[in-house]
Order: sequence, then structure tokens, then C-alpha cells
Amino acid sequence: MRLRTRLALAFALLALVPLAVVVPLTMSRLRSTLSRELDTRMEGATTSAQESLERSAERARRAVEELVESTAMEDLARDAHERPTRAIQSDTAEGLMRSRGLTVLSLFDRQGTTLSSGHLPARRGDPDPALFAVTQQKSPKPVPVRVSVRSDEGLREVPALVTARPVDYGDLRLWAVGGVLLDEGLAQHLSRLTQAEVSLRSGDRVVARAGGAAPPTVERVLPLGDAAAVHLVFSRAAVLEAEQGVTTAFLLLAGSGLGFAGLLGLLMARRITRPVEALTEGARRVAEGARDVQVTAQASGEVGELVRAFNHMTSELRSTTERLVASERIAAWQEVARRLAHEIKNPLTPIQMSLETLLAAQSAQDARFPTLFRDSAAVVLEEVDRLRRIVDEFSRFARLPKPQLAPVDLGELAQSVLSLYATPPPGITLLPTLQTGVVARADRDQLTQVLVNLVKNAEEAMKDKGGSVRVRVKGTETDAIVEVEDTGPGIPPEHRARIFEPYFTTKEGGTGLGLAIASRILQEHGGKLEVGGEPGEGARFSLVLPRAL
Repeated sequence: MRLRTRLALAFALLALVPLAVVVPLTMSRLRSTLSRELDTRMEGATTSAQESLERSAERARRAVEELVESTAMEDLARDAHERPTRAIQSDTAEGLMRSRGLTVLSLFDRQGTTLSSGHLPARRGDPDPALFAVTQQKSPKPVPVRVSVRSDEGLREVPALVTARPVDYGDLRLWAVGGVLLDEGLAQHLSRLTQAEVSLRSGDRVVARAGGAAPPTVERVLPLGDAAAVHLVFSRAAVLEAEQGVTTAFLLLAGSGLGFAGLLGLLMARRITRPVEALTEGARRVAEGARDVQVTAQASGEVGELVRAFNHMTSELRSTTERLVASERIAAWQEVARRLAHEIKNPLTPIQMSLETLLAAQSAQDARFPTLFRDSAAVVLEEVDRLRRIVDEFSRFARLPKPQLAPVDLGELAQSVLSLYATPPPGITLLPTLQTGVVARADRDQLTQVLVNLVKNAEEAMKDKGGSVRVRVKGTETDAIVEVEDTGPGIPPEHRARIFEPYFTTKEGGTGLGLAIASRILQEHGGKLEVGGEPGEGARFSLVLPRAL
């Protein structure tokens, strides 16, 4: 860790200690206060919801009692006594229900048959055991039950608070069972009252929902017997927002203090550490390969001596490196020139001998001169063509263009190269195994040149005995690989170390530059060309390139 950083951290720690003591204590007290306030608000809201339900039940009770005691109900009972089949119609209960502000009302006879239903007119003449069972309740208060109502989706059960009262006229007894539905309207009223998300549930089914509560939440449940329950969901988001606001304020304060302390430490350490950091940066650049690095920071004492020694060292290093590079370049081209001279010298000998034979035959007026001229000309032309190939290969090796990289599907590329060998020489079989979707960024023309050279070498290695050439394209998570494998004689171990050297060849008439150029192309693509296979069992060349993801 740098000295400048250590000083900045020391000042920051001095500023952080009081904040580390104050902030947790303040946050704990704030969290406790906000939690108590939320609990108090939830208890008040729950009580308000309970009281609102009780008021709804009380209003329903009074409405049913007023209905039973009304002259309209008395007249209805009298008519029912005198004309049992005509007095009470299917819409009778609906009118009575609406006049009293109820949402549930059914009129039953002694046996529990529905005479008229305001909330479900189609129930007339059928029993309604769940609703008629309320007549057996001893409590005068409304009780929660599930009643059937019609909706857009058909019949569904909705919880309701209902109460039952008898209506007697002579020996006739009617039952009026009425109350209020616990539906969407009630949920919205409770949501506005409690500022919470309210859901009315009947069993596992949500009957009505209103309001919303941002997470995280706390839930309170008001059970309504077995018929339903009211779920109140309160949001703790406001509490968390308040906590986060205070935390943000403290963090800003702490950050300001730390920043000021760190800045002060940096300013104090800057004057001392600047020369050392400059030397560190200079050493890093030298390690990365730079040779002309000079440290310009002003320093005195031992640090100043170190700066001057470093600058002298880099000057000497640059001079020495330049001399070494020049020597290596001269040595490399000397070796290339030596090999090229050797390759050129070989064709010159048969050319010289052919010309000397022609000169001798001409001087001696030899009758065989035309025949000798034709044979010698063929030899000279063949050797000249060989010289041209050597020069061409050398030119390509010396001036290999920079690859133009683009996404290349190696399976498709290998297929196009193999199409050039649709009719291989007799006795040789091509066996492609090409995986699709193996893509690398490469120069298509240069890779084609490499594959053509490798397939051609494989065929030439098997021209005497025949065999098969297997071309595989496969991919790993990181590499795209093309393999060219033959069943020829293979490569002896003593030749593998030199097989990619320029002008090294074991083929008669070969230039020794084909594999050298192929290896250089793979290197400039960021990949490599590998050789494998066992001697006597064939050779395998693998093109390994970074896979394009």
C-alpha cells in the first residue's frame, strides 16, 4: 500500500470513529420510534375496521327489524295468508330490499322454501339451507354466512352479514333473512378508512380487493366466523424510506468527512511520495517494454540520487537493446540469405551442366545437338520454374499482408476448401467431420491458403500407398479448431522441432516455406499451428484460433 494511501486512510479513520459511534445509536433509536408509530397506526386502523364492520352489521339489523315491523310487511303477510300463491312474487323481495338499503334479502316459509329473493330472484321455490340456517341462530346480531349471487361469470358465493326475523299473521309464519354483502364496495370503504390494502377472503378465494401496499408489508386479519375474513395489509415502505433518508444523510456526512480527511492526507503525502511514485511508474513501463523512460520528478537527498541512477540505467538499457535488436535482425536475415542462397544454388548446377553440354556439342558439330538441345532446354526450364517458385515463396514470406479480420464460420470455410478436392487422386479418400457454428475472427483468404496447403501436403504424403484425409472442425468454450489428419508415414520426432522453420523441407523439390508461412499466419491471428500424430501412423496438423463469442 502506498504511503500516500496510508496517510489518507489514517485521517479518514480519525474522522470515522465518532461517526461509527453516533450513527448506529441514532439509527437504532430512530428504528424503534418508527416501529412503535407503525404498530400504533396499525392497531388504530384495525380497530377502526372492526368498528366499521360492526356498524355495517348494526345498520343491517335495524333495517331488517324496521322492515319486519313495517306496514308493508304486515300487508304482505296478510295477503300471503289469504292468497298464498299470488301475494309473494319473485320480485317482491327485491323491492323491499332496495327500500331498506339492504343488499341481501330472502323471504322463506316455515319449511325453508324461498318465496322471494332480492339478491337472487331465480332462487324462488328452491331451498337455501345456508341462508335459512340463520333463522336458528339465537343471537340477534347479524352473523357471517356465504350467499349465492349472480355475476358476469355466473353464480358465485359471496360472504355477507345477515340476520333473521319472523313475520307472523294468524297461523302463517314467514321469515325475513336480510343483511349486507361483504363485497368490493366494503373493501374500498375499509381501504380508505385504514389506508391499507384490504382483501375480503372466503376460504382460499379472494372475493374483493381494494387499495395497495408497497412492500415490505405487515398483515392483520379480522376473522368473520367460518364464512370470511378481512385481511389488512399495511406497508412498511414509509418507515424504511424514513430510515433510508436518515441513513443517507449520515452517509453523506460521513462521506464528506472521509473525503475531506483523505484529501488532507493526500495533499500532505503528495510532496513526499511524488518522486517514489514516478520511479514506480517508470519501472512498470520498463517492465512492459518501454526503453526511453525518464523520470522528471524533482527530488533531493537519497531519492534524488535514485532518480538520477534510474535515468542513467534506462539510457544505457535503450542503447544496449538497440544494438541487440540490430544484431538479431542482421543475424536473422543472414540466416535467411544463407538458406535462400542454398536453395537457389541447387537449380544452378543442372542449368550449368546443361549449358556446358550444349556448348561442347555445338563446338564439336555433334549430330545429336538438336536432341541434346531439346533435353537440356527441358531441364533448364524445369529448374528456372523451380527458381521462380522459390522467389515467389520468399516474397510471400517476407511480405505477408496484415490479416483483415472478420467473423468466419470454419465449418463453411473447410467445406469450400474440400470442394476444390471433389475428385481426389486415386486411392485417397476425404473424410470431413465439420461442426457448424464454430466462428472465429480471421482473414478468410489467408485461412483458405493454410487449409489448401495442409490438404495438399496430406495428399502428397500418401501419393504412393494411398489412404484417407480426415478434416475436422470443432469448438470449445474458448477455441475454434480445424484438424487435418492423414494416414501417411507421419513426421519423425527429430523433424518436429524444425518443421515450421523457413526453408526446412523433406520433400523433393519443396521450398520449405509452406508450413513456415502457415505458422506465421496463425500467429498473426492470435492462434497457433500444432503438429501431432505418431510416426508411421500419419500426421495431424491443428489450427487453433480464439473463438468468436
